[in-house]
Amino acid sequence: MNAPAGAVGLADVQRLLSLFAQGLAGRYLHLRPAGHVGPDAPAGPAALREARRIGLVADGSALVLPVTIADFPVRRHNYGAYRVAVLHQLGYLENGSFAFSLDTARARIPGLPAEGPGLGAVRSGLHSEPADPRSAPSELARFLALWPTPALMRRLFETLEAMRIDHAIRRRYPGARADLERVLAHALEARPPLSGMAPLAALLEGLARRSLGAPREALLDEDATGLLAGLLEAADRVADEGADVHDSAAAAVDCLRLLARAGLARRAPDDLALDDLAGSGVEESAPGRGDAPGIPDGDVSGDPDAPPIDDDVGIEMIAFRGDVDLAVLQRGLKAAGIVAAMEGAGLVVPDDASQAEDETARAERAPAVTVRRSAESDDGATRTFLYDEWDFHAQAYLKGWCRLHEQRLKGDDHDFIGTVRHRHGELMQRIKRQFRAIRPEARQRVRRVSDGEELELDGIIDTVIDRRAGHATDERLYMRRDRALRDVAAAFLLDMSASTDIPVPDKDAPPPPPVQAPPAGEEDSPYLWTVNVGQDDPDAAPVRRVIDVGRESMALMCEALQTLGDRYAIYGFSGYGREHVEFYVAKEFDDRLSARTWAAIGAMEPRKSTRMGPAIRHALAKLERQPTRMKVLVIVSDGFPQDCDYGPDRNDDEYGVQDTARALLEAARAGVETFLVTIDPSGHDYLRRMCADERYMVIDEVADLPEALTKVYRALTA
Repeated sequence: MNAPAGAVGLADVQRLLSLFAQGLAGRYLHLRPAGHVGPDAPAGPAALREARRIGLVADGSALVLPVTIADFPVRRHNYGAYRVAVLHQLGYLENGSFAFSLDTARARIPGLPAEGPGLGAVRSGLHSEPADPRSAPSELARFLALWPTPALMRRLFETLEAMRIDHAIRRRYPGARADLERVLAHALEARPPLSGMAPLAALLEGLARRSLGAPREALLDEDATGLLAGLLEAADRVADEGADVHDSAAAAVDCLRLLARAGLARRAPDDLALDDLAGSGVEESAPGRGDAPGIPDGDVSGDPDAPPIDDDVGIEMIAFRGDVDLAVLQRGLKAAGIVAAMEGAGLVVPDDASQAEDETARAERAPAVTVRRSAESDDGATRTFLYDEWDFHAQAYLKGWCRLHEQRLKGDDHDFIGTVRHRHGELMQRIKRQFRAIRPEARQRVRRVSDGEELELDGIIDTVIDRRAGHATDERLYMRRDRALRDVAAAFLLDMSASTDIPVPDKDAPPPPPVQAPPAGEEDSPYLWTVNVGQDDPDAAPVRRVIDVGRESMALMCEALQTLGDRYAIYGFSGYGREHVEFYVAKEFDDRLSARTWAAIGAMEPRKSTRMGPAIRHALAKLERQPTRMKVLVIVSDGFPQDCDYGPDRNDDEYGVQDTARALLEAARAGVETFLVTIDPSGHDYLRRMCADERYMVIDEVADLPEALTKVYRALTA
């Protein structure tokens, strides 16, 4: 089914929203489409309900957003709705919703009930503390559990707190007002009709409508209970500029007491108690426990024949606000240690609403402008590309997430290839012989040529027929046998990360001279000891590093591939951060092997980090443009993929491993043969999670790399 005109999908704006959310939160957040259930998620209705929930996940690591927004006919308005959803959800962090303290609430709200035995145990220590302090109920959960009707209190509090957040957004982000007002108006139009609602449901619906900006007078005109004015008076207090989360709690208490005095605050059935409160160790209280003034037990429990509080009564979910459980979020965010770091962070939005209207178009043009400006740089040496990245936590692509800078390598070591030939002369000849063995010896017939060894019978017959018919004849009447050509394009991708600067033992170097002990009586002479050890010998051979062996291997492959006639390219990669992925070109497919090529390979030096995913995708894009039948990508690395921001936790390598695995899968789907060669002894641990066993090789000795590459290439292309 085609999407409605103007519809915006999360995948289309994920990169823009990710940057927007990161600016608000001060940290990276995964953006996850609603409805996604990961492979490790528990099964059942509760898990599915959680996956469909809009808003922050319990530990604050991800923000769940709608898969598509098509509320408005104009695309930028739907993108604005996404921005409002992000602003609202992160507004809870920015405006101190999770800074709620029960002690502060008691100091500011007169007559709060005492905590029951279950929560009092946690508070006073009469019972043993939980084995894991993170399992203790949050301050908000304890507040909700003070009341015989915590489900009703939660609905009141969260409606009022959402209203406070929206008013705070209006004040802090004037440029977002137009989007916010549009979204609020649309949400208000979508509310269910009041006709036929029970009194409590109608009052809660009136409160929800007021939180969306419905006029006070219009709401009071429809009120049949005479109680809504009191609820709205309490609600309007949270719109004040100085209001905080405790003011929302105080307003919710006033609303609950008003409903209780009217006999409308009924206790919910046990099976409708808050699931998440129960999960926090907070149980719904029994009647008779509360001792707050104005809420006697009889008024709270009410008529047993009255309809119970249904879990959905009066608060049909408001889409951009989602189904937020602030009590559970407060516990999860504090357990994750990110509340203090994220509260108070802000994003400057233009004061002029018209500027905000055009922000989408400017942001969408920015990548193309960057690419064009980079391509038009003075030296013409650097080009910039944007690539998606696979977020395995959200099981979705981050669109245009990585900025890759391609640069031509230029070197001045014109003796590099001579040194390689001198060091590896025997190995080079052996590799060439092996490659000659896989060079095609068979010949293929080429028909209809103007010159050849044999006449082509079909061509002669066609010529006779054409001549008799009076048509022009084709003079290509011969056939010849040409040597069959290999139809292969190969790209070699060399890891140029900082770790390749590590020295490696040189098996061809002479053994060091034996260390002689200093003469008796001079053991403490540092001068004599240094001379004896000989570590400062200026004539000592330079230490060879991993990168030296890697680039020598690239040079050997160039020599060998010239023998085969295959098309090939030599690339390197490194970088630091998703905005600065570096891709170095030593030889392109169409480059002639020359002194410049040898010098460029010799210029491959250790750089920074190892963000493999975008480098593989860029090499794949180059391979896909080659006209050959067979395409091969060989990656040479000395460790697992890692970068400063390769996922939310730089100490966890799984994100980088999964993005690299996805890039390799993309290559396989494009018909490219891939192979990884690593000189990391622990490579099996992560390579088996990145590709099949037959698609990688771990070598123990760096010096074995040249021969290993030869074997790999022969196996892939023979």
